[in-house]
Amino acid sequence: MRRSIRIFLAAMLTWATAVAAQPRDAQYVVGAGDVLQLNVPQVPSLDRQLTVRPDGMIVLPMAGEMRAGGQSIEQLQYQIARRLSDFNRNVTSVSVSVAEFKSRSIYVLGRVVSPGKYAYAEPIGLFDLIREAGGFAEDALRTRIKVVHREGDQERVEYANVEAALNNGNLDALPKVRAGDTVLVSKRNGTWEVGADGIQIIGEVRSPSIYALEDVNDVVGMMLLAGGPTAEAKLDDVRLVRMDANGKSVSHEVDVSKYLTQGIAAQNPEVQPGDTIYVPRKGNVGRILRNVSISLGIVLSSYAIYELTKN
Repeated sequence: MRRSIRIFLAAMLTWATAVAAQPRDAQYVVGAGDVLQLNVPQVPSLDRQLTVRPDGMIVLPMAGEMRAGGQSIEQLQYQIARRLSDFNRNVTSVSVSVAEFKSRSIYVLGRVVSPGKYAYAEPIGLFDLIREAGGFAEDALRTRIKVVHREGDQERVEYANVEAALNNGNLDALPKVRAGDTVLVSKRNGTWEVGADGIQIIGEVRSPSIYALEDVNDVVGMMLLAGGPTAEAKLDDVRLVRMDANGKSVSHEVDVSKYLTQGIAAQNPEVQPGDTIYVPRKGNVGRILRNVSISLGIVLSSYAIYELTKN
């Protein structure tokens, strides 16, 4: 009878001390890849690091496998203490902490000093995250950082102007980045791919490419950014192609020559992310367009080519 009471009291003590010893991240939910630090004060020889396998299991000393994935640190402390006490009565409490948060990663890609995967249990400020990645590379576009938030099966994209936040001293206004998010830092205007958020400039300019929106945001400014028109450029028939609300490419004719000679502002419209500017040549427009798009690796649909080349 007394032995049963002692066992019961020991079990209660194990539960109480395990709960009392919760670390700061007690509510963190463990995932595959996380590395856990197990400390057993009564039996230090059991102290070790445990890696959560892809199936969510860990292997305890003496006690063997148990499930860790999907459980909080608080729950794990209680369960591990109970399991170990079955094999060694001296175990009355354990401490579990996360040594490496590998299941909670944020990707930082592009023009930072050390692009890669960074693990954080809690949200982190965008500027602090970039600093952890070594800071901006010399040619980084600091005015338009793309942050892709992953919310379940959905993605939400926002852009941040880190340079403006630095100038204003308002870093707290920058987005918070969470596990599962991706941060993309583009290169300042050049040939690095800026994808759907860049401006494609093709045709009769000196440096056709894909450019990021930065200090210039109109057709003429982007043409100058691409080195300016060539001598063969047909400036009275420049095309600005933009997706409409239905996802179709719609071509807008722009007479750049009227802006340059007469100052007609309507002939120098503002551009938007994803636009294409085509500067035609006096000749076979469709053939030239196809050749230029292929050489740049830009995939244009037949409908987009039709919109660009129709009269």
